[in-house]
Amino acid sequence: MNKYPYDIFSTRFGWIGVLYSNNGLRFCVLKRTASQAFEAIKAEAMESSLIASSETYVKAILQQYMSGVEDNLRLITIDLIGQSTFYSDAWKACRNIPLGQTRSYTWVANKIGRPRSQRAVGRAMASNPIPIVIPCHRVIRSDGSTGGYSGGGPDIKNKLLALEGEMESCNGPSLLR
Repeated sequence: MNKYPYDIFSTRFGWIGVLYSNNGLRFCVLKRTASQAFEAIKAEAMESSLIASSETYVKAILQQYMSGVEDNLRLITIDLIGQSTFYSDAWKACRNIPLGQTRSYTWVANKIGRPRSQRAVGRAMASNPIPIVIPCHRVIRSDGSTGGYSGGGPDIKNKLLALEGEMESCNGPSLLR
């Protein structure tokens, strides 16, 4: 039976739960309570055993980001093994959207060489197993409206975009981004 390390910690937007594999961060969830985050982690791990993680690097990066201090999310190694090539490509394109900026589903579709796949890109964003780290909150509708957000709904999406806008205006351009 597989054993997956996990962690749960508080942020100003709620509780983040993370699940790791040997290949990197596999799952991330933002919930209102620690118990909701743990239940989501258990559901993702299915029949696998969970063990408390001693990993501090990812937690520190996520806490800094959620505090509006620094965006080093791209430094986090993620595990997309087992995901479809299309979804993985869409998520990788999403990770290249700069802090505080947004792009449309059409932009992502064009970026991955599938110009008529906007709806499929939307499904990929809705299925994102690592919201925040794969910043699908930066992907919006072509008309400029934010749309939904699998990481906690449109309210959280708007809060993350506002946080990034503040970070960008306070910190200016950074070589780390």
